[in-house]
Amino acid sequence: MDLALAPETLARWQFGITTVYHFLFVPLTISLAALTAGLQTAWVRTEKEKY
Repeated sequence: MDLALAPETLARWQFGITTVYHFLFVPLTISLAALTAGLQTAWVRTEKEKY
């Protein structure tokens, strides 16, 4: 059997890609939500256009 197309190898690749996706995009999403909330709060409190 060709090792490159073995089900175990494909499953490991899938797990690796999923792990990298979560490692990168979950913290990015959380930090962007916190940044947006902080800027919205600053805008409401100060009523300045720059926020």
